[in-house]
Amino acid sequence: MTKGVILSGGWGTRLRPLTCTIPKTLIPVANKPVVERQMLLLKKAGVKEIILAVSVMDEYLKNYFKDGEKLGLKIHYTKEESPMGTAGALKIAQPYLEDENFFMLNGDVILNFSFKEMLDLHLDYGGIGTIASRQVDDPSRYGVLIIDEKTQKIEKFLEKELFNPRDINQNTMPVNAGVSLLEPEIFTYIPPRKKLSIERDIYPKLTKKGLLYHYPISGIWKDIGKPHELLNGNILLLKELLEESKNYSKKIIAQSADINQSVRINPPVMIGEKTIINESCEIGPNVIIGDNVYIEKGSKVRDSLIYKEVYISENTKINKAIISDNSLIRKGVEIRGNENNLVILSSYVQIQDNLKLICPSNTSITVCHHEVVKEDII
Repeated sequence: MTKGVILSGGWGTRLRPLTCTIPKTLIPVANKPVVERQMLLLKKAGVKEIILAVSVMDEYLKNYFKDGEKLGLKIHYTKEESPMGTAGALKIAQPYLEDENFFMLNGDVILNFSFKEMLDLHLDYGGIGTIASRQVDDPSRYGVLIIDEKTQKIEKFLEKELFNPRDINQNTMPVNAGVSLLEPEIFTYIPPRKKLSIERDIYPKLTKKGLLYHYPISGIWKDIGKPHELLNGNILLLKELLEESKNYSKKIIAQSADINQSVRINPPVMIGEKTIINESCEIGPNVIIGDNVYIEKGSKVRDSLIYKEVYISENTKINKAIISDNSLIRKGVEIRGNENNLVILSSYVQIQDNLKLICPSNTSITVCHHEVVKEDII
């Protein structure tokens, strides 16, 4: 039976201050941690056993998932005591993976495609590995795959520092999507107790031997590396989930949510369990609200993510923001970001009455956890 290993050890520095209190792989995506959504896709493909390769803040992941029983999975944990690179982290997990082929995922990518189709194609190819690829207009941030279109073999695997777009006259390029399907034979190429990158140190060797193939994916694929990408990825996934479920109302509202009849909802919108929204509020478009959120009357939220346990007082306006868990926003507050620069509140932040947090054109506003904002930030 195919297994899965998810690399979950990064610091998530580009997402700070959100990742000061939440590991990057537990960041909510459409109200589930990004790594949980990956696990559910693996489960749908028949995977029953998953290894989480953890490092920093590993106790958060262990406390959240435990042994995996609630998800109907068996979860093991391996830990890097010091950074070992992607190949080094995989080598630590070898004892769990020696008898089966396995998916390997970067735990910080929003995905929504058929892992079962990828598995079937991998078995047909018969190589040591199949790499999920995605066509992008700007490959400069990713590892680029040079493909033999007849055989679907990967001829070259070029990390971003080795690739010059001017060398190849193409408008788009396939890049490494952070999902691989590998045979246990891969471990013969990874020496023990050595810091190595599978993308830089292992895959190029395998491509020279003709042992790697690619699988072009459709559906959403989004790195959550930066806050505006996290927001955009959430909304893209929400739209895809609505389309898949043929939800023509374009909104997903938990049955236990209490929404006053006068509330105006502008889809697409997702609202979590036991959330209460009072009269004369306006929610959406492009809003995801977590569990146990309380929004007082007359408030407006659009183009934003609101995590669980947030309290939003009356007549508050929130636009282009990410509000992390357990934050308190008092009455009359205006929070406003712009397309690429968001207002970001970490956990347990308080914003005092009638304040304005408004981003300039080129800078985000970030507030670290447990801070109390007592004056305007404009």
